[in-house]
Amino acid sequence: MTLDILKVAGELRAAVETVIEKERSGRPALLELLRVFDDAEITRRVASARTSWLLGLPLGRYFERIAAPARVRAGYSCVATDASVVVSDRHGPVQYVVINVGFCVLEYGEEPAAQLGSDPIVLWREEELSIPDGTRRIPITGNVLAMRRMVAELEAALRLTQHVHEPVLALQDGTLIPWVLEGQTSSLVQWGIEGYARALGEFRRRRTPVAGVISYPGSRDIINVLRVAACDYPRLGQRVNCDDCLRRVARGERVQACAIVPDVTDRWFFATLDDVRLAPGERSACFRSQSSILDQLPADDRIVFFYLHTGTEVARVELPHWVAVDRDLLDFVHAVVWDQCSRARGYPLALQEAHEQAVVHREERLQLAGLIEQFFARNGFLEQRSAKERSKRVRYA
Repeated sequence: MTLDILKVAGELRAAVETVIEKERSGRPALLELLRVFDDAEITRRVASARTSWLLGLPLGRYFERIAAPARVRAGYSCVATDASVVVSDRHGPVQYVVINVGFCVLEYGEEPAAQLGSDPIVLWREEELSIPDGTRRIPITGNVLAMRRMVAELEAALRLTQHVHEPVLALQDGTLIPWVLEGQTSSLVQWGIEGYARALGEFRRRRTPVAGVISYPGSRDIINVLRVAACDYPRLGQRVNCDDCLRRVARGERVQACAIVPDVTDRWFFATLDDVRLAPGERSACFRSQSSILDQLPADDRIVFFYLHTGTEVARVELPHWVAVDRDLLDFVHAVVWDQCSRARGYPLALQEAHEQAVVHREERLQLAGLIEQFFARNGFLEQRSAKERSKRVRYA
């Protein structure tokens, strides 16, 4: 063992105690803000606020709770996709990427059926492993690769929904918001958005709802709304302006009024406080995300979200705006996600199975490396690796 646990245990204990204290001490302030919360006033503040935080804009009232719906009596289909990525060793002779898209198709009703499997995508050509950006080419790694995987998952779900009985819901593991494109160059954004927007647009044209489920979310969009509610700028006749406030705080000219709001997550908020706590199966109102990357999409395809008590936790469910404003479709998404969570300990059964199909185990990764070695040998070549890689395989001391 190379890590001295005793040297880090004290800091970890302090971190845990700090988190517990923040949650405990912040409750009274949150309850008071909820007591005087004015939906119309706060919505106006949020719409004009200048903040460095993301704020949720409600499609209805901020803290309404919608009960668990009845099961879809006529049955339904659920198509879930998830993917994992294998990237070749940079010390190896061939560069490639494998995106293994796992899928699970579950059909309920008079003729129940299930289909499980995976569909790997192999990238190895130069034009597949990099994208043009002016006079240079950017390798498909990190966030760029994450975006390529996200599009592959959506496209796979889109194909599979064509071959099941309706009504059907397509489920994705994680966010539908392409956060990985924020802060990228315009050419990268254009490259990433193209396939993503095409897939979302096709879901809309077919009237097939798609949703992303985020387990144990760390987002704070609604907690940040309460920071806006606590701000004293409106009482001074000014709009909320966090940059101005923080500059004045740094100069010692004022105290930050929103500091009374604890640094907790929306998940904790909807799972803990009596006034807003969701019961199993209940969901919150829908909220528009203020992510700037969504400005690249048509208004109907921009992502909104709600929080849902899955029976074991509060999860975040994201879906396109066109689905959220259609009450029948919204109720269908709510009903299916809740039903799927009820079947599998608080996380959608179809997504669990899709994940299992997507996972590439260590033995399979070694098999891929072995294939490369075999193919070189068949052509009369020895596989060349870097000295650094060889040193990792053979220890001399």
